[in-house]
Amino acid sequence: MSGLSGMLGGLFGGQESGGQDSEAHQGAGGLLAQVINAAGGPAGIAQKFQAAGLGDKVQSWIGTGHNLPVSAEQITKVFPPEQIDNWAQQHGLPAGVASQVLAQFLPHAVDQTTPDGDVPPTGTPQADASNFDFAGLIGRLTGGR
Repeated sequence: MSGLSGMLGGLFGGQESGGQDSEAHQGAGGLLAQVINAAGGPAGIAQKFQAAGLGDKVQSWIGTGHNLPVSAEQITKVFPPEQIDNWAQQHGLPAGVASQVLAQFLPHAVDQTTPDGDVPPTGTPQADASNFDFAGLIGRLTGGR
C-alpha cells in the first residue's frame, strides 16, 4: 500500500506521515463514511454495486474471506463522477483522486462495517458509518500507525 500512502501524503504536502491523525487520513476517512452513509449503509452499498454488475466484488467485502479489488473506473460505474468529486471537495481531497481513494479503501471499509459477514439493516445505528474510525483504518493499511 506504500504507493497509496505516498499518494495520500502528496495530496497534503507530505503530511501523510502523521499517521491516524494526518489530514490525508481524516479526509479519506470522512469520504468513506459519507459514501457509505449516502448509499444507505453497507446494505445500500451492496445494492449499488450489484446494480452495476459488481456483486461479486461487494459480496467478497461483506463475507469473511479475501476482499476482491475494485478499480477507480468501476467506482465511477457505481457513483457518478460528479458526485464523487463533490464528496472529495467536502473532505479536502482534490477532484479526480477520490475514485482512487474509494477503490483502495472502500473494500476494507465495507468489510469493517459488516463484521462476521452480517449486513446491518439500512436505517439502524449499526448501519451508520459515522461510528467507524476510517481514518485509523487507513492509517493501519498504509503503515501510518
